[in-house]
This record gives sequence, C-alpha cells and structure tokens, in this order.
Amino acid sequence: MSDASSARKTRLAQAAYVILGLLVLASVALGVMIKVYKVPSGAMIPTLVPGDHVSATRGGEVHRGDVIVFPFPENPEQLFLKRVIGMPGDEIQFVDGRPIINGFRVPQCRVGRYDWEGQTHELFLEWIGDHVYGVLLDGPVDGGSCEKDSDCSGIQSCRGGICGMLQGPWRVPAGEVFVIGDNRMNSHDSRSWKGGIGSGMPISTVIGRAGRIVSGGFSGRTAASVDGPPLLPAGAASLGPAMETCLKKKPAVTTPPAR
Repeated sequence: MSDASSARKTRLAQAAYVILGLLVLASVALGVMIKVYKVPSGAMIPTLVPGDHVSATRGGEVHRGDVIVFPFPENPEQLFLKRVIGMPGDEIQFVDGRPIINGFRVPQCRVGRYDWEGQTHELFLEWIGDHVYGVLLDGPVDGGSCEKDSDCSGIQSCRGGICGMLQGPWRVPAGEVFVIGDNRMNSHDSRSWKGGIGSGMPISTVIGRAGRIVSGGFSGRTAASVDGPPLLPAGAASLGPAMETCLKKKPAVTTPPAR
C-alpha cells in the first residue's frame, strides 16, 4: 500500500470518527432539547386528547398561537398544556368563548357538530397569526351581530361585533402570557386562575413548545403535528368536507393589532 493511499484511509477514518462524534452529540442534545409529555385531560380537545403523548422542544421564543408546556402557577408540580392567546400588554376578552384581543375578534369558521364521550360540542377552526387550529364551543354560538351593548338581549354584551356572555377584560402583564384550552368551555386556564379572578403565567417558566403527537389517544394521530387543523376521530369523519371548506376561507387579517 502506498503512503498516499494509507494517508487517505487515515483521513477517511478520522472523518468518520468526527461524524460519529457529532451524531452522538446531536442525539444527546436532542434528548435534552426534546421531551415527551402525556396529555392528562380533555382541556385541549380537539387538538390533543387524553392519552396523547406530545413532544415539546425546549428553549426559543413563545408566540401567540403556540401550544406550550409549563408548570401550573398555583401548583408547580403539575404540568399543563395550553395555547398562548395573549402576549404582554394585550387586552383579552371572550364572548361565549370566542377571543377578542385588543378589540380584534379572532376569526373563526364553524365546521359542525362534534361529539366526544357522550357530549355534544360545536367544532370551529380559528386563525391567529400563522396558526390555524380547532376549538370546541358549547351551547349557543351565535348571539347575533351588534354595534353596542343595547343591541344585545338580556345580560349579553357586544364585543367584536357579536353578542354573548362576556368574560374579562384582562390586561396581560409584562413578562407573562395569557393561556387557554382549545376546549373553551371545559378548561382550567388563565380565565379562571386565582380563584376566578384570572391571571397570566410567567414566560420564564415555560418548559417547551409542543410539536408532534408521538403516540395518539386514538387511531391515526401518531406523528401528527400539533400545529394545524385537528385530526378528526372516526365518529367525526363526516366533518372533513366542511373543514376543507373552512380552510379555504382563511381571512386576510388574522393578527391582532398591538395595544
């Protein structure tokens, strides 16, 4: 074997060791950066269902629309998964579970009836920034259009051009975000914390941003992204065409104005 050939083989072996070392380091880093969490409740249906295992990436900025993992501020040993709806400085209100951010009604499109474990809900798609996702609302979801409170009946209020039962307003403090569940009427979140007064949660305590469903609570969800329209269970497969119709109706404006 020539000296040139031997030197070439040595360089190739050294390169292989370097690549192997980098792969090992990458796998270790990913193990630190990505963790898997089990969804404990139905607060994020239809995006996540009880029994889903979700990967979450640590680090990075938090944006409106992200699903995040964090310790419950009132009991840090308990981990929550919720969606960020309000950023520092935002004024947040809800009309029948529909968010109004800085006077901007977050756009929605009704998909149809969604049954889950004997309960009937209304499935909507909701857009905020670059995010589109499913939300469940209960009870009446169309209180009518309005310009002022007197246009609404009974104890309903007018916000964002619609009538309904009002929650809020809340002003999100600096260094905090306002988080809610996609199962809007069945979620313990920023609207009800502190004994019903409501509060944000510190950005500094965010553990990670949810990415993919590692293993699903019902068939067909494994490896699905958390960000995007919900995967429908077999019993709701008939809503597929309506969902596609909604997706084609994406509004031109989906980002709330700055406060």
